Amino acid sequence: MRRLTFKSYLMSQCRVFSDKDSTSLYTFSKLSADNARLKDALSLYLALYTPEKLENRLKSKFDYLNRSCEKLVGINEENIDVFLQDKNKSEFRTIYDNFLYAQNYQEKENNIKTLMYNKILYLKEEKHITNYCIYKKLNLNPGNTNTFLKNGDVRKVSLDTVRKILAFVNEY
Repeated sequence: MRRLTFKSYLMSQCRVFSDKDSTSLYTFSKLSADNARLKDALSLYLALYTPEKLENRLKSKFDYLNRSCEKLVGINEENIDVFLQDKNKSEFRTIYDNFLYAQNYQEKENNIKTLMYNKILYLKEEKHITNYCIYKKLNLNPGNTNTFLKNGDVRKVSLDTVRKILAFVNEY
C-alpha cells in the first residue's frame, strides 16, 4: 500500500462528503454551498494543491468559497501544522488531525502485521508448513501470500488475511 498523502486524503474526503464518485473540483464547488464539511475539505485542497488561476476562477464563480479560502491564505505543506494551530481555523485543524490519525493507523496496523508475521514464521518452521499449503487451504492470492511469507512485506496482505494465516498455522 502507498503511504497516504494529505492531497489524496483531501480528495477522498471531497468524494465522501459530496457523495459523488468524481474528482471534479467544479462539481465539489457546486455541492459545497449546502455542505460545510465538503466546503472545508475543498477549501484546503484549493489552497494547497490547485493552481492559483483555477482557484480564483472557482472562487469567483462560487463566492461562498471565498470566506473559507481567505482563512487559508499563506498555507503550504511545510507550515500546515503550525498554520492550523489558530483557533479560528479549528474546522480545518479537525480535517488535518483526522488525516494524521488515518496515516498513523496504517503504520500501526503494519506494526501489528509484522509482529504476527514473526509468530507465523516461528510456527511455520516448527510445524514444517509450506507457503503452498497455506495459500491453497485458505484460498489466498499466491503472489501476495508468498511475498508476505517469504519477504515479510506486510503491505501485500490485509490484517484480516494475516489473522487467517496465523490462526491456520496455530491450528495446523
